Amino acid sequence: MKKIALISLLLVINSCHSQDKEKKNDNNEGKSSNIKIEIPINPKTMQTYTTEKFDIENYFKHSNKISRTYEYEMSNGTKVTETDFDDGFYATYGYMNSFFITHKEFFKNGLLKSKWQIFLNDGFIKGDKYEYGSKGKLIKVEDWDKPFTFTWEQVKKYVEQDLKLDILKDKVGIGNNLEYPDYNFPTWNISYIGKYKDNPRGGIIRIMLNGINGEVLLVETQLGKGGEGTTVETLYKKESK
Repeated sequence: MKKIALISLLLVINSCHSQDKEKKNDNNEGKSSNIKIEIPINPKTMQTYTTEKFDIENYFKHSNKISRTYEYEMSNGTKVTETDFDDGFYATYGYMNSFFITHKEFFKNGLLKSKWQIFLNDGFIKGDKYEYGSKGKLIKVEDWDKPFTFTWEQVKKYVEQDLKLDILKDKVGIGNNLEYPDYNFPTWNISYIGKYKDNPRGGIIRIMLNGINGEVLLVETQLGKGGEGTTVETLYKKESK
């Protein structure tokens, strides 16, 4: 079941393009274009291999044998969840006061298979996604920030300054798409429960921004939790050309 859930998560992420009790080391993500040639993991050392490994012995020593998971907190406050499935291991790292969670897949031999960051639990992939061969060689780096020229930092500024929302406190969801019905260009999607600016009617607010220039394309209010009896009111929509 866990492998099925993981596969479902990966399919959702890829369709949207969007998204210490035991001391561990974490690598910072670099910037790179979408290529399949050898590039440095660490620009200073020009390293094109990873030696990062999943601690298999420690995992099986502490993991819950029924749920096949091991959850713990690092000394710096990072919350880690590890799990195993038939052909490898999987781990997530949730950092304190961070908008992003790091996801890592590992081969059955423990070597790192891939790593990427997503916005909170189910948002867009940020920055580079790294993929490695079974012997640790870096084989692919895909830049998920492209082709969004209206950046995540600008989206964050819009949410905080224009919408007057606290992303974490107000549980703001943020995702993106390479294209969307009526729009053949990248878009950002923002959702939260509340009101849209001075509009008196509250509900689930959904806002779509142009991923190239940040222009507001669509604002909707959903009344109800979905299903029968749910109504959606369009507060603004920019007509596509």
